[in-house]
Amino acid sequence: MKEKTKGRGSIFLNREYDGDLVPKTTKWVFSVAGMFRDACYSLVSAFMLTYMMYSGVLNDPSQYANQMLAVTIIMVIALIWDGLNDPIMGFLVEKIHFKMGKYRPWILIGGIGNTIVVLCLFLIRPTGWGYVATWAVFYFLWDFVFTMNDIAYWSMLPSLSSDQKQRNDITTVMSIFISIGTFGCYAVCSLLPNAGNYSYIFSYIAVPIALLFLLSQLAIFFLCKEHKRDPKQDVISSKTKFTDMFTILGKNKPLLYSVIAMFLYYTAGSLIIGFGLNYFYFTFGFGGGRGGTIQTIFTVMFALGTVIAQVAFTWLSKKFKKQTLLTWSFIIAFIAYVFFFIVGTPLFGENPIAYNNAPLPADADFGAQVIWAFGGNFWMLYVAPFIFFGAQSIFNLVILMMMQNSIEFNEWKNGERKESVVFSWRPFDAKISSALQKGLVYGTLAVAGIYSAAQQISVYESKLAENIALDPTNADKYKGETTSLIELVVNSVTRDQKIILGACMVGGILIFLTAAYLILHFKYDISEEKYDKIKADLDERHKKDFEEAKADAAAN
Repeated sequence: MKEKTKGRGSIFLNREYDGDLVPKTTKWVFSVAGMFRDACYSLVSAFMLTYMMYSGVLNDPSQYANQMLAVTIIMVIALIWDGLNDPIMGFLVEKIHFKMGKYRPWILIGGIGNTIVVLCLFLIRPTGWGYVATWAVFYFLWDFVFTMNDIAYWSMLPSLSSDQKQRNDITTVMSIFISIGTFGCYAVCSLLPNAGNYSYIFSYIAVPIALLFLLSQLAIFFLCKEHKRDPKQDVISSKTKFTDMFTILGKNKPLLYSVIAMFLYYTAGSLIIGFGLNYFYFTFGFGGGRGGTIQTIFTVMFALGTVIAQVAFTWLSKKFKKQTLLTWSFIIAFIAYVFFFIVGTPLFGENPIAYNNAPLPADADFGAQVIWAFGGNFWMLYVAPFIFFGAQSIFNLVILMMMQNSIEFNEWKNGERKESVVFSWRPFDAKISSALQKGLVYGTLAVAGIYSAAQQISVYESKLAENIALDPTNADKYKGETTSLIELVVNSVTRDQKIILGACMVGGILIFLTAAYLILHFKYDISEEKYDKIKADLDERHKKDFEEAKADAAAN
């Protein structure tokens, strides 16, 4: 490996390496940085709305409902902007290069911008409509700067190596750290906030998360190297058009099928999250002590299954082909979801098979809540998510590998790589699937006849926040009254409604997951043998391209 430098002071400009072996520093710094990136992303994407609802920034009870309506409308508009933002940034990253490299400068610029905007979101605290207006400005800025960083980061991944083993290793390690960052943020933001500290706790959480994010992106810029690019690809990239994101699908069938499968997989994966808390609340009881505690344990199983599967993926990918891993991970996930539906839905009585009939005292502390949530047959409820989340993690990694391999196929067949254009489809898929998930969740609540119950709970929760903001000394009184009202609403949901909710949740997941599997199994045709041939051909082309470029430079 040889670093390319051009004189004194150029150590951080155009840091490059040759060959398929990724430098150890690059591999680990790039991968570990994913932990802080996704922790910072989760802070805003998952907890921004909760922060606004309960921190007191919307402090006028007479305007609370109108302000939340405005926030909802702004978020919908932001979702549309989000969908346009991905191809825009994919186009810019592919077309505009810097002397310091193709990806690292964009990662750094987006990282600095994201840090500043996240701190502004949680530290600048006007109230009422002033907060809504300020938040809207910074929220749109956040989406722009994070997407800039995100597109460049994910586009750099397939460029690091075309060797299957190297690609498997770094994708797996990166995915593990991303999972740790996401789960860590969820744990901190779920456990630390309470009624007594909501007005300031998220500011304390945001500062270290944002600064760690910035340090990790600085580390990528200063410590990581980019793979030396074929000079012809730089010329091709400079001619990139905005429409290439869409036209490339027509010329690259493996990419088309992996993009469609990724969208279907993301939709399936997001349904269990979108339905989860609603389902647990209506089936096992509202609040942190009942359905909320079960959801927390469910999330722990999510984390364990995902991380263990990701750790095992490197070994599995050496032993089995991608199509084999895809088939078995699909079968295992399918069976686990069916088991979850059978034991977690009240098919054979008023309560599911996985249930604890022992009463939970109203004043039970967290330890007592956890013991209750493991009592009776509840343990059966946690076996399934450990299995299907682990299987889905393998499924996801295989799709990522297939999408990366379609880049080499594109260069082999069409003469162009365009990693940033290709990988702008990944976040685009995630955001469109998220929009579809929201529609499916709300549609299911309506079909099941419990949408009005969910709305009523939301009204009670909003009223609770208003009362506490006006009279914090009587917070316990208001909480008790609200809990009683919500329990009446939850108890009004019938067994048939719970079955419909569970059937739509699990059925929807299985439909989308099956569709993703069938497309990749029958349509995606880049086998390991075919990829090896593609890579060998490309190695010969690159060798000739570098020799020609060297000869041209000598002649000039």
